[in-house]
Amino acid sequence: MGVWVREVLGWVLLGVGLAAFAMCYVVFLLNRWIIEAFIAAFIGFTVFRAGIHLLKVATAARAARDIKRELAPSGGATRKIRPILADQASGKPRRSVVPGPTSAGEPARPRR
Repeated sequence: MGVWVREVLGWVLLGVGLAAFAMCYVVFLLNRWIIEAFIAAFIGFTVFRAGIHLLKVATAARAARDIKRELAPSGGATRKIRPILADQASGKPRRSVVPGPTSAGEPARPRR
């Protein structure tokens, strides 16, 4: 439920930021109030960026929730997980695809 709240709040903040930009033009710039327009544009930019950030966080939370469901065993039976997904979920770094030294002092890996 928290993911959807973040997403809705993100879209609301995006709309408020765009409304602030419209207010800058219609109210302030057409009346030649340059300083006030600059201040309102800065506030609108900040709110707009906050909305984009909330949308990114909601998308990342949804993706993390989906991968957690993929990796969770279902019905008490242990599911076989593809090795690539298991490595990514456990935080292990990926093996290099390019043959060669892994660091400055190590010899080159043998080709398989």
